[in-house]
Amino acid sequence: MIKFAAAGFMCIDWYPQFEGRSYVTGNGVDVLFNLLDMRGDIEPSIVAAISDDDLGKWAVKEFEKRSFDMSCLDIIPGGATTTFELLLNNGDRVHHHSEPGVFEGYEFSDEAVSFLCGCDCMHTDLSGHLIDRLPEISAAGTKIFFDFSKWGLKNPDSDRALPYVECGLASFEDDEEGAVRFLRHGTELGAKLLIATFGKKGSLAYDGREFYRGGIVPAKDLVNTVGAGDSFFAGFIARYLDGAPIAECLKSGAERSSLVIQNWEPYLTK
Repeated sequence: MIKFAAAGFMCIDWYPQFEGRSYVTGNGVDVLFNLLDMRGDIEPSIVAAISDDDLGKWAVKEFEKRSFDMSCLDIIPGGATTTFELLLNNGDRVHHHSEPGVFEGYEFSDEAVSFLCGCDCMHTDLSGHLIDRLPEISAAGTKIFFDFSKWGLKNPDSDRALPYVECGLASFEDDEEGAVRFLRHGTELGAKLLIATFGKKGSLAYDGREFYRGGIVPAKDLVNTVGAGDSFFAGFIARYLDGAPIAECLKSGAERSSLVIQNWEPYLTK
């Protein structure tokens, strides 16, 4: 079994234009929910902060349903669980407004970091409030899968994270030149493998020695692109954990993403 933690930011996405339709999410949450659907050897855990409000209670039920270890899920009385208000434009999601809630200024405890040091793998991102703790987590042998989102080298925290990354993902839309700079720079800093995604134009991975080009799998019925990146990363990781060739991992990512964007949530619902 593989102990895999979703660590850091989690929230509730909701859509006012669709009568408040919502789901439990967060980059790491999406990745792990997808991985659980693809593999039978994942022991999932959540290291995050939520409130004890109704949204927080709903999140706990979703984690219980999937047998998550919640020993390091910090449930803070009062306040509010983080939410994102999203809009849809022809299937493409648009971040409209966010309420940070109890996660604003949150700091993870030494106990939470110690827990992560005992995991085989973890997923986090630039909003996860764990950048300063990555050196010790990496030194403990935990493989760090990191989402750089659309920020790449635009965020000063990227350089602090890159030396400790087992595998990282970033979105570059049409900027392939910027993507190549990021991939080269990140692996020079110590990242083992980095991936840039370009939406309908596929993906590009780099391991410090060779570039690998990945294609797409067209979706028959586009519903919501909100889960495109996270589901791609989950599909990639699902094969990467088996030591598969990078080209096969990229293909797996594209296949998973194609399935998920035909669904409302950023993962296939149970």
